[in-house]
Parts: sequence; structure tokens; C-alpha cells
Amino acid sequence: MTPDHNTVKAMWEQRDRVTRAMSEDGLFRVAVIQNTAVTRTAQQRHELDPVRAVLLARALTSASLLASFMKGEERVSIMGDGSGVVKHLYAEALHVGEVRGYATVNRQPADPSAPLGAGILKVQRVLYGKQEPVTGVVELRQGDVTSDMGYYLTQSEQIPSVVVIDVTFNSQNEIVQSAGLLVQAMPGARPEDIFQMYDALDAMPRLTSLFDKPMSTEAVIDEVCPIPMTILETKAVDFFCRCSLDRFKSILLTLGYSELKSMRDADQGELVCQYCNEQYKLTAADFDELLEQSLARQN
Repeated sequence: MTPDHNTVKAMWEQRDRVTRAMSEDGLFRVAVIQNTAVTRTAQQRHELDPVRAVLLARALTSASLLASFMKGEERVSIMGDGSGVVKHLYAEALHVGEVRGYATVNRQPADPSAPLGAGILKVQRVLYGKQEPVTGVVELRQGDVTSDMGYYLTQSEQIPSVVVIDVTFNSQNEIVQSAGLLVQAMPGARPEDIFQMYDALDAMPRLTSLFDKPMSTEAVIDEVCPIPMTILETKAVDFFCRCSLDRFKSILLTLGYSELKSMRDADQGELVCQYCNEQYKLTAADFDELLEQSLARQN
């Protein structure tokens, strides 16, 4: 049965959204996201404690904000490697609205009191017409992702930028609200224009409090920006991974016959996607198929 208009509308309103806009004078571009469902899904799927949950939420939010300025299936990935509680942080977002990621624990952190600690932040964009990804790397400044992203955009990409990411938890340490804002000055913006925008953003309330009212992403842009803005696009955002059993089997075929046979003999058929924590189980028939295909490749 095809859902009616009201049902489709309700489903759309319940999904996370990111909105991008441009100031009417062309001097600033803005993106605002509410991605509570995305970040809560990531926390639940990966069974994250609050420290890893908030860092991953910030990385997922940053990736979606950057991807909102891209096209089609262009994608951006944000990677953080640190010496703190979290060893590796990864978030990937496509312009079409898909986002996924994970955060791994550092078993022997150099600084147990730091979330990410000292390390590097890498931002990589896969763009149409570019044979190789466009990559930038900076040292972690604060290790909180939010400050590091602002530093990266301003220093590495030479774009004056403000990044605001807000995540709130309930008493059970579950994410209950997640939101983000990215404002970038365009060529032609004068220092006084930038300072006016910065002053307005400094005075704004917490992002999560605006969405608690509730407000739409479009309304938040109008609320926080001191100059007239033109809404360009609003897009749904979902935690989504393209992993599948068939994809795993294609990867396993690269191991070779002997290793596949060893896996089968040791009953090592449990597969887990690191990006979304989805679990797959290889059956005896799956192993037979893989071994047959591996032999065919050798011949």
C-alpha cells in the first residue's frame, strides 16, 4: 500500500535534516543540521560511552555540514587519530544524505584525561572530476573535534569559518539532541562583515535549546544570522551504511584459497562492519561458493 500524503509528510518531518543557505549579499554561506537520530543511532549501534558518543557525534555532524556544500554522491571523510581516550575517530558523509562512522578506544592512552589528546585531524573530499581525493591534515589543537574543525577550515583551507556543534544527553547518558552550525566567509567579505557575523554567533543561545523549542533548520538560520539569508536546499540525513554480505564476500575473495579454507576450518564466519557494527554470518554454503570462486580465479 502506498502511504498517503500526510503519512509521507510525517515521516519526512521525523527525519534529521541539514539546510544550506547563502546570504543575500553573497558574502557568507551557512549550513545548519539537526541530526539527533543519526548520532543516537551511531551511539546505539556501536554501544558507545558518553566520551566516544560525543566525539563521534561531533565528527558525524561536521562531515554532514561539509557534505551539504558538495554535489550528488561526492563525499567527505573526517579522521582523527589521537593519544587520548579515543584512538581513532572516523566519520563519512555523502551529499545525498548518507552518513556513517565509528570511534575506537585507546587501550593505553598517553593522556587518560583527554578525549582525543595529541594527534592529527585529516579531512578528505572525493569530488567529481578529481582522480585523487583532496586531502588536508592539521595537528589536533583541542582534541574536541569542534575547535579542531574550525582551526582546520581557517588554517588549512584558508576559509574564515565558525563551527558550532552541540550535543546533549539524558541521565542515562543517551543522546537526546544533536545539532550543528557552519558559517563560512566567501571571497569579498570584509573584516567588518566577518566581525559582525562573529559577534552575532557569540551571542546566540545553545543550538540544542533552539531545536528543543522546537525550530526547523531553516528557522534557526534566520534566528542566528544577523543578515538576510536565502535558503538553497534542505535535505534529509540518515545514518546509513552500504555494507552487505555480498560486499564482504567480494573482499574475502582477495584473500586466496588457503586463507579462506583456514577460515572455514576454524569456523571464522562472523563478520562485523566497522562503520555501522552490522553483523553477518557466513554459512557453509557461503564458504563453498567462495572456495569454488577462488579456485576458478587461480585457474
